[in-house]
Amino acid sequence: MVLTLLLISTAGGGLATLLQTPMYKAEVQLFFSPNFPTKDIRQLDTGGNYILQRVRSYSEIADSPEVATTVIERLGLPYSSEELLSRVSVTGKASTAILNIEVLDPEPGRARDIANAIGAEMPGFIGRLEQPTGIDSPPVKVSVVRPATASSAPESPQPVVNIGLAVAGGLIVGTVTAVTAYARERTVRDADHAAEVADLTLVGVVEAAPGATRLLAPDERSARAEALRQTRATLRVQAVGERLTSVTVIGSAGDDGGALTAGNLAVAFARAGETVVLIDGNLRNPEIHELFAVPNETGLANVLRGEASVNDVTVQWRAEFPLYLLPAGRDESGPTERLFQPDKIADLMQSFRLGQVFVIVNGPPLLSDAEATFLVTATDATVVVARVGTTRTDQLPTTVDALRRMRANLLGLIAVGGTR
Repeated sequence: MVLTLLLISTAGGGLATLLQTPMYKAEVQLFFSPNFPTKDIRQLDTGGNYILQRVRSYSEIADSPEVATTVIERLGLPYSSEELLSRVSVTGKASTAILNIEVLDPEPGRARDIANAIGAEMPGFIGRLEQPTGIDSPPVKVSVVRPATASSAPESPQPVVNIGLAVAGGLIVGTVTAVTAYARERTVRDADHAAEVADLTLVGVVEAAPGATRLLAPDERSARAEALRQTRATLRVQAVGERLTSVTVIGSAGDDGGALTAGNLAVAFARAGETVVLIDGNLRNPEIHELFAVPNETGLANVLRGEASVNDVTVQWRAEFPLYLLPAGRDESGPTERLFQPDKIADLMQSFRLGQVFVIVNGPPLLSDAEATFLVTATDATVVVARVGTTRTDQLPTTVDALRRMRANLLGLIAVGGTR
């Protein structure tokens, strides 16, 4: 009886699978960033905050009959606009300037072509809607971060899943679920996995351990201190033959551990005898002042507004230890991206080069803060931070792709909270 029911349920699941039309998924990913043709952010009415607020509207444009009609005419598709839109799904990542456009179609090549065609049409549609009168170019730049490719396997039906559910055997279903969950894991599993997903050299691994959420002491001797010392040495080796007087430490999201990593790297460089200035470039969510227990009444924001000099707001962390801190400072004058004018950031970095100090910048999360662009392009190199078990496998490569489009000098990746 049990065997008979098992065979019937298995056959039923298999038959249901065979009767379904295979559908293939293709996905194109778009990244929205400020477009500053004059390099003067004050000439734009909006910046990073504006883009984040508009991403939902852009998703409605991508899913509109107008875009669908244009794509149908462009590709000669046998669909009406309603039929095409029923196959299109547009999603925006929370607090990021990213849109994912997914297309389902019985033909994998056609699914790819539709997704890429929508991505290709978006800059024109958004440009016509957003371009102010009298300005040569729109304030928003649309980039295809990840073009769609033809899938070799259908998104649906999924025979193994269907038959496994039909069998309804606890052990079998549990095994299938575990394997599927592992295969579809959305966060990086370990340091090597993070480096593989990012396609970057692994320059450092800071393992999870008691006290791993605090700063290194200047004279600390621990496995974590040794790991950061090795990371510093690796970064110097990676930059052999290049000018390396400043580096931006940046992650995809705010919970990747970028601030703590930047702070501990600064301590490691200072322990090696280098004079270091640590800048908190995350004006929206500053953390450096809390990590080092220093005031944040004045800082980088005041320097960029011309209210104070660097010497006025930079503080030494501890006496006879060559680490100086430039906190973010308080900014209540409006959107923070208005402060990040390229010339001002470049002049600030040049002043530190002339002072023969090594600068580490704690950058804001790249996918949610547009001003990260200015910090990355103003420093000599960039290091990406990924936290094991937290950093998402879809956001990490998007971050790296965006940095490469900026022509950032990527030294590698530091994995936080994991092992190799």
